[in-house]
Amino acid sequence: MSIDIEFKNPPAREKWTREVSPETAAILATLKAHPGEWALIKKDVNVSVSTWWKKRPDLEAKASTIGKPKSKCDVYARYVGKAA
Repeated sequence: MSIDIEFKNPPAREKWTREVSPETAAILATLKAHPGEWALIKKDVNVSVSTWWKKRPDLEAKASTIGKPKSKCDVYARYVGKAA
């Protein structure tokens, strides 16, 4: 009986990257053009949307649920990265 086995290391894991949408790219560019200024960037979105913005190291972002239905929020952000 013959078994087809190949001994080798698995491929290196590639870092997953995702290009941002044109809308997101425009928001990021606008924030970068006004460093340190707060802006309302998303209205009435799911709270989970704010997580992506909060994880960006070049931004400070906050979600406001005041006056919103359950699981909805407005997202505010400001650019805090290095100056261009």
